[in-house]
Amino acid sequence: MTIELLADNTEFLPTLVCWYEREWRPYYGIDGPGKAQADLEARCNRDTVPIGFVAKENNQLLGSAALDLDAATSLTPSVVGLLVADEFRREGVASELLKSATRLAESLGYNHLYISTSMLGDHLLRNGWRWFGDAQFLNDEHGSIYVFDLQTSGR
Repeated sequence: MTIELLADNTEFLPTLVCWYEREWRPYYGIDGPGKAQADLEARCNRDTVPIGFVAKENNQLLGSAALDLDAATSLTPSVVGLLVADEFRREGVASELLKSATRLAESLGYNHLYISTSMLGDHLLRNGWRWFGDAQFLNDEHGSIYVFDLQTSGR
């Protein structure tokens, strides 16, 4: 498995748009306020937030995530859009995407990285993230915010 920038893998944009619209229907669905295509295109940067990345193997898309402003918490940089294809869940793809997110945020000079989620709490806590607060998502679901302290130099 490799993790690469979305900007270098734009052929996956149509698939990701479908995934986003299916996974987060209240936000990206037909009546939702979000525009998956626009959000993903905005994340096609190489050295500035928002920046997206994909997990792939043998040119097959396994998952994706991005560093961006979290619409639910207004914290940046946050890991957003963390999504793994159903058939590759529980195979370490999300863990690799999170590791890449922390390395990328650190390389960009950030001191902290955030994520808001209702599902990954135990995994995050086991991997060095700290609980930061409560989150209410745009679909009225509740979750938690976690922070990862980065070891940046020169900042």
